[in-house]
Amino acid sequence: MKYESKSLLKIVISYMLFGFFWIFSSGKILHLITRDMSTYIILERYKSYFYVILTSFLLFKMIRNSYFKMEETNKKFHQDIVQSFITALEFHDKYTKGHSEAVASYSAEIGEALGLKGHELDDLYWAATMHDIGKIIVPIEILNKEEKLNDREYKIIKDHSKIGYEIVSKNDSLKKVSKCILHHHERWDGMGYPEGLKGDEIPLLSQIISVADSWHAMTSKRSYKNQLTCEEAIEELLKNKGTQFAPQIINTFIDLYNSKEGAFMFEKSY
Repeated sequence: MKYESKSLLKIVISYMLFGFFWIFSSGKILHLITRDMSTYIILERYKSYFYVILTSFLLFKMIRNSYFKMEETNKKFHQDIVQSFITALEFHDKYTKGHSEAVASYSAEIGEALGLKGHELDDLYWAATMHDIGKIIVPIEILNKEEKLNDREYKIIKDHSKIGYEIVSKNDSLKKVSKCILHHHERWDGMGYPEGLKGDEIPLLSQIISVADSWHAMTSKRSYKNQLTCEEAIEELLKNKGTQFAPQIINTFIDLYNSKEGAFMFEKSY
């Protein structure tokens, strides 16, 4: 609000100064342009139109510049909010460190290959970055348990997508990505959670995050599971194509992987 007030005040002052300049100086300028009285009279008659056209153009330029500056400020503010969430989660669970960043990067690559642009691609990146934020309420002993989870513990884990949705949807600027977070554990065959959505009932961005999330989980080191090779992980994706994962997303992912000869994967261990 403080930035917007300053921008508005700057526009108003600039507009007023130009108005004063025009009132007191336009006649003198016209005299310098022409000494012919008939031409001067014509220019004097139409100078108000010139003023409207010129000031409208200048006003448009100032407003547009201010808008872009506010967009940049808002974007930085959103980044700071998201980073605070992720930092809090990483303090809670060291094994999530780097996971959100990787899933966001993979998701963005898939999104670009699918033709997503602009705000939709931004929404995908932020939703993927924050997809696991609900795990901040899951006890650490459950998150890192090496044995099989019991029914109560599994229910707590499953609730993380709902909790993430509740956290993110409370922020007006991030509300539009909250649904993508809610549904990133839905399955193409309708056997996922929390709402059992099926096929294209699942938001496209959630379909993308699901694949990116699973890929990174399969190919990353964890204390409670074996790390798969890229070839083994590809086999798992193909085996679950059309059941757990959206066929279109798997096809796009495989094409990306093959086209970059494995460079699509970050050579990191988390």
